[in-house]
Amino acid sequence: MNTPYPAASGANEATPSKILLVTGDASTLRKFRQQLMPIYEVITANTVAEGVQLTNKQRPDLILCDVLVTDTSGYQFLITLRDDPSLKHLPFILFNRLNVTPNVRKGMNLGADDYLVYPFNGEELLKSIQSRLARYHHIRETIGPVKEVILPPVHADGRGTVINERLSKTEAKILDMIARGMSSRDIASFKCISVRTVDNHRHNITKKLQLSGPNALVKFAIGYGGTIAR
Repeated sequence: MNTPYPAASGANEATPSKILLVTGDASTLRKFRQQLMPIYEVITANTVAEGVQLTNKQRPDLILCDVLVTDTSGYQFLITLRDDPSLKHLPFILFNRLNVTPNVRKGMNLGADDYLVYPFNGEELLKSIQSRLARYHHIRETIGPVKEVILPPVHADGRGTVINERLSKTEAKILDMIARGMSSRDIASFKCISVRTVDNHRHNITKKLQLSGPNALVKFAIGYGGTIAR
């Protein structure tokens, strides 16, 4: 599927995107570095502990992590990252080597942006990285930070009920993102949750606001877009 966002971080950019590669396998590290370094700045770590330190110090634009790392697992690194408010939005791609049984569902449920399963080639790796970086930069640069949402009363049901009394804080923030034009996929990437979870929130918001369906929710959000998140 073609990404709707402009390509991010190419060789023509003054400052290439920085990728943190985490793997304890020397041949994999060497191979991936050769594939990535013509386009990206690549920093490497052999353990998750080292990866966490480099993430805090170097602030990479994307993390590419082996499922099986020397000291623990790529899953644990992903959990650690998603639990840190300052790092949780970084794109995170898991990959498995030939001797590792892939568990794609587990990785995606934990918040991975992609899960590459061997055999995959250099072109597939680069496309995955480019797509995730493009989405990350699109959200960071054009959407901006999502603030606490204070919404005006709803008059559609004739009772003047305040939205904040009907919606949870998470639902209110998602309504704000819908008003900004973000798709379920955008919201899922920004909040590090699954698209299904976002769709469930949208369904609950629609019911709580007594709207007729998905289209009515979008129209409602856009209608109040000028007054929310100020």
